[in-house]
Amino acid sequence: MKTNSNDSKIKVLLLITGSIAAVRIPLLVSQLAKENYEIRCVLSKNAEKLIKPLSISILSRNPCILDNDQWLNNQSKPLHIELSNWADILIIAPLTATTLSKWVTGNAEGLIPSILIANLKPIIVAPAMNTQMWLNKAVQKNYENLQNYENVLTLNPSEGLLACDAIGIGKIPPNDLIQLALEFITSQNENTYRKDLINKEILITGGCTSEKIDAARHITNKSSGAMGLLLSQVAKFRGAKVKYVHGPLKIDKDLTDGIKRYEIETSDDLIRVLKNEISNCDYFFMNAAVSDFKIPSDNSTKIPKNKINDHLIKNFELVPDILKTISALKKDNQVFVGFCAFTGSIEEARLTIKEKIIQKGCDYLFANPIDLEGQGFGSLAKNEGWLFNKENLEHHIKKTSKIDLANKIITQIIYEKK
Repeated sequence: MKTNSNDSKIKVLLLITGSIAAVRIPLLVSQLAKENYEIRCVLSKNAEKLIKPLSISILSRNPCILDNDQWLNNQSKPLHIELSNWADILIIAPLTATTLSKWVTGNAEGLIPSILIANLKPIIVAPAMNTQMWLNKAVQKNYENLQNYENVLTLNPSEGLLACDAIGIGKIPPNDLIQLALEFITSQNENTYRKDLINKEILITGGCTSEKIDAARHITNKSSGAMGLLLSQVAKFRGAKVKYVHGPLKIDKDLTDGIKRYEIETSDDLIRVLKNEISNCDYFFMNAAVSDFKIPSDNSTKIPKNKINDHLIKNFELVPDILKTISALKKDNQVFVGFCAFTGSIEEARLTIKEKIIQKGCDYLFANPIDLEGQGFGSLAKNEGWLFNKENLEHHIKKTSKIDLANKIITQIIYEKK
């Protein structure tokens, strides 16, 4: 989410502590600088041993601030207060067990703990540590206490190969996900952050399904899976437990971290997973681009080209309306949201859209035009659309980034329901 000018730049204060994962942070600084954020970085004493302050200064276009700078003689006000007041948003990446402990127990020893304790702005937290350290009861208790901080958005550590050569949980979340969390917060009014989906379970579908014609051919729809994934991450950022059911994802960024995912291929796969999961959710977003046709006959061999036309004529079948099928299982306390792509004007599509809400049995339908210039597929594309309900709601969301669109759709639905 690029900002337009120096006057409108989002000010980001990046706090870097002494985990081995700190070596990944210069790339994050570079990413954010390219997106035109105003960045100031603070390094702890241990972080200085891992990355060079000069490198961070050059990448951020601002002098790197060190722990020893906290009480320099030429300051007109305490540095930790000045930095807290300067920032719009803070990021602490990586967060170590030591800094976490100081933060939640109110120990202001050192510049970074002082900033954290003084800060009231939204802060994105990206922990990183050895698996045994992360799973330690004291660390888990401290991290649990952190969840009660209203201004804190936590990105749990990832699983994988750690610096100690062990495989487990403790890796710092991907830089792309940290940047996405930043874009999510900047899309809020006045950069506020709210956890309004705590204790809610959300089931989301996305991407395309694919149906085999024969051993070499298949039928599918065009979809990257980005919109469903961004809906999933936004819901998770806002505190929900999320499950994402999707076809193959075609996105460049590493944005899947932290989401429980079920990858499917066919419409039958999708229906099977949904029937198993639908009873547990509070909200269901049916965003998948389901193939309209399938070939139910045996398709384990390749059909010669001169026989393919006859094969298709004899075996073509329409795929059942999955949202309509699943809506038959809907409980009174559940909210179902459908998605509908259309071409032409909204005036021409309005009647059809309202009829679809009734036919499909959903509470809301988000209709997005796919023939407008600038709209497209992938996480970087922009979109707009109209949210309808069974009554008289027709809420237009102007063209915006997909992360902002996802956030606005969720906000409209959960507050309309209330």
